[in-house]
Amino acid sequence: MDLLQERRQRLRQVTERIIGLPSLPTVVTQLLSIVGNPASSARDVSQLISTDQALTAKILKVANSAFYGFPRKIATVQLAIVVLGFETVKNLGLSVAVLKRFQQGNDHPLFDRQQFWEHAIGCGVAGRMLARGRNRKLEGEAFVAGVLHDIGKLVLIEYFPDEFGEALDQARDDLLSIAEAEEQVIGVTHAQIGGWLAEKWKLPESLVEAIAYHHAPQDVEEPDEILIITHMANALTRHNRIGSGGDRLGASLSPGVAEVFKNGRDISDDVLLAGLSEGFREEIETARVFTDLEGELFETPGDNPTTEDDGGGAPVGA
Repeated sequence: MDLLQERRQRLRQVTERIIGLPSLPTVVTQLLSIVGNPASSARDVSQLISTDQALTAKILKVANSAFYGFPRKIATVQLAIVVLGFETVKNLGLSVAVLKRFQQGNDHPLFDRQQFWEHAIGCGVAGRMLARGRNRKLEGEAFVAGVLHDIGKLVLIEYFPDEFGEALDQARDDLLSIAEAEEQVIGVTHAQIGGWLAEKWKLPESLVEAIAYHHAPQDVEEPDEILIITHMANALTRHNRIGSGGDRLGASLSPGVAEVFKNGRDISDDVLLAGLSEGFREEIETARVFTDLEGELFETPGDNPTTEDDGGGAPVGA
């Protein structure tokens, strides 16, 4: 079998397994649909989320964290929607559901799951911060794009553990990026697989694009603002060594994206990243509710007997 035939066979195998991946929890797909309907009300969204006690509890925990900084306690989902807005609550629900879906799985010595999630949340926080400086309406979507940008790696470690492990080893031994090693070993990258999964989940096109091209925005003729922000957020998070997605190489920036954020200034990429890092490091401190992966976010019903909302319902994504 020649290399081209072998590559096609690998692609077929990947595609077949992607088709068989589980969908998002029903409550999340319904949430995306309701929020996309202009006729929907806060009551509609609140009633839907309240049918899932585990999701309700986790949304309220995050909504009451320093990440959003609301001065008084948000006690109900409906109040969270009024205070934070439809889009923010939708993005919280989506992020929590995906985090929960891939909470556990296969391991590899070169892939630390907790470090992975710290990197993912770091990218989300960076994306939110960068969007605030460009278009505040994109803050929530930029956060989700950052959290989900490497979701393809979790698909690989769960469904292709041997091949992904080989790619990790090759990336280390040959000083390659993980994407380069994946291309050589598997025939596709985590970004491509993540994009396929996002399409299967019927996520917004801007999120699909950000996930699929977060390493190569230059491959998109007219990159969406969310893609530009996600690429920079990934570089900024790696520059500050927040968690790890498994890559051992330093941060790299697409020249086009770098120019967008330099705003005509004649500075190096390192100076640009250093300048953005001060605000980012301050902001990441407010995101501990997300990065405490073994505590707040990943408690399952019954783990915390003092929290009434955690008393029933199946874990999100179960």
